[in-house]
Amino acid sequence: MIEYPSEYNDIKHLFLFPTEYEQMQRNNKRILLLNRIKNTIHLSNTVIIYPPTIDWHFMRQRPQQLMQQFALHGHEVYYCNKFQAKDQIFTQIQPNLTIVHDNKAFIRQTIPHLKKQGKKILVWVSWSKLHLFVDQYAPDFVVYDYVDDFPDWSPYLDKMINRADVIITTASVLKKQIEQTFPDKPCYLIPNGCDIRHFQKYEDHPPAKPIEYQKHKGPIISYVGAWAHWVDQDLVKKVARSFPEALISIIGVEFGAAVDKSIPNLIYVGYKPYEFLPVYLYHCDVCIIPFKINQITLATNPIKMYEALAAGKPVVATNLPEARNIPNVYIGKDHNTFIAHIDRILSSQVFFNKRMVNNWLSSHTWESRYQRIVNILKYEFDGFK
Repeated sequence: MIEYPSEYNDIKHLFLFPTEYEQMQRNNKRILLLNRIKNTIHLSNTVIIYPPTIDWHFMRQRPQQLMQQFALHGHEVYYCNKFQAKDQIFTQIQPNLTIVHDNKAFIRQTIPHLKKQGKKILVWVSWSKLHLFVDQYAPDFVVYDYVDDFPDWSPYLDKMINRADVIITTASVLKKQIEQTFPDKPCYLIPNGCDIRHFQKYEDHPPAKPIEYQKHKGPIISYVGAWAHWVDQDLVKKVARSFPEALISIIGVEFGAAVDKSIPNLIYVGYKPYEFLPVYLYHCDVCIIPFKINQITLATNPIKMYEALAAGKPVVATNLPEARNIPNVYIGKDHNTFIAHIDRILSSQVFFNKRMVNNWLSSHTWESRYQRIVNILKYEFDGFK
């Protein structure tokens, strides 16, 4: 019996074993009819599948945003959760967008049905380790969305690039890397984006202060995002000491690193769902991106930068290539200049240029990213409509 290598033990339970896959290809009699999916408006014959990587309702970011755009524009989208629930195969959360809870059943039952309907299947994958399992979706076209340069993913990168038909990158350094290493592979730069309306929903009716902030009367300096080893914790401590009258608010999951909760004027509010972020951003004064400069962050195009700007908040970031030359984003090339930028903002020496920022953001929405992707797919994928 063929077995997957042990390095895939963390994800192989989500997919069919080789013998199961071979059996499915020989015998597709058991097909799940999809007549329970209502209110669909399929304007396209192309089905988009996002394999299990991050759950739909957790840390809403690029995958969820792009898949929602495909669905809004009439594509049949299946977003496969990493967390599996055996009591149901899928749930539809909006027209054209279905969350898959049992990936094995989806592959066994739904994929053959889609193929018999004459659907073209496009697999959009953003985790290189899934290269071994992509073909279980019987794809007509594979897009690898190269979003992060994590060292742990490097052993699988070449295999994923070779399997993909097109590479999309979020950062210029990633695009350059692919072009140098795989000069014959089509590669395009599509940075992250923002849902402007979501983060400007409280412009006309200010929300109540979150309970975590209600006792604080001074300025609020916020970091929103995963608290991981690429966060410069020494810099955060210096910021806290430099502005003792300010509250340093950390919003997000602890991802392999712990927030130092002993800092007197620092509060860790934990993970907050996407729908609550506009409230927290509304009540902060400046957002910070205090990243160390390393392999990971040099290739990072920070989604939270777009979201903070949409919420009307200036951003101070370390010297990240993808944060340079953006209105009301201030680059601290070292700790001292980082802190100096915060001081200038809090002391009203610089002002937020809402008109300029909104004009810049208007060409960096998820809708605009989708339109660019569609143009690429129409050019690269004969079956895409």
